[in-house]
Amino acid sequence: MKLKKITSLVMLWSMIMMTYTGIILYIAPHGRVAYWTNWELFGWSKDQFAEIHTTFMVLFIVATLLHIYYNWKPLTSYMKNKAKTFVFFTKEMLVAISIVLVFLFGTLYTAVPFSTFLDFGEEIKESWVEKSEEPPYGHAEESTLQDFSQKTGYDVEQLLKVLDEHGIEASKTDTLENIAIDQGKTPGEIFSLVTASLGVKTPKITGLGRKSISDVAKALNMDSDQFLKELQSMGIEAKSTDKFKATLEKQGFNVREVVDDFLDKSESGK
Repeated sequence: MKLKKITSLVMLWSMIMMTYTGIILYIAPHGRVAYWTNWELFGWSKDQFAEIHTTFMVLFIVATLLHIYYNWKPLTSYMKNKAKTFVFFTKEMLVAISIVLVFLFGTLYTAVPFSTFLDFGEEIKESWVEKSEEPPYGHAEESTLQDFSQKTGYDVEQLLKVLDEHGIEASKTDTLENIAIDQGKTPGEIFSLVTASLGVKTPKITGLGRKSISDVAKALNMDSDQFLKELQSMGIEAKSTDKFKATLEKQGFNVREVVDDFLDKSESGK
């Protein structure tokens, strides 16, 4: 057996696995939905796809370094001119660097067609929400019943009573995720038992990481311009197309506190 051939084949299969897992992660639902519904594809969870993607990335890097070692002379020949003199910035190297920079800055500044590609992936991720129940807030499955009751407005004793009526033993310190695992259900199914008995509380706004200023304004039933004025009065400078969470965090504001403040004003009629 030749290690050089093995290295090339490992690179090939690593690339195939990274491509496969990368595509799945591109279309997989956001974490808040994946964890809430125990989302799986072909028997693998989103976390497992991410872990496999990471480990094969490491394998690919190692194989690539070995590949460079075994093919050092051919690679360096790409950086020589007609006089066989080593020149790092050859025409080919400059073109390669240019392509990499176009992809890097095109992605960072969401330029077309990169923004179109990313938006398409976002639409696919969002389509999973239509097929499954969305949690009342991000990573709600990790909350204890005590925390869950405080964030959703349900009385914790009523939550425990509902669960007990369905033969589910739990305490205030148990998380929805652990309760669901014990019962062989998803956190969403446990939550459905609660809403069926106690009704649906007005949900807080979720998905703030991807929502723009105008999206949040719409969710709050506010005019976008009025919302921007309210934010400005709080010392927040923004445009309607800016990402809500990133904009607030960059200016040192707590995103959830700002949203809750608007929700409290809406409920009180102020």
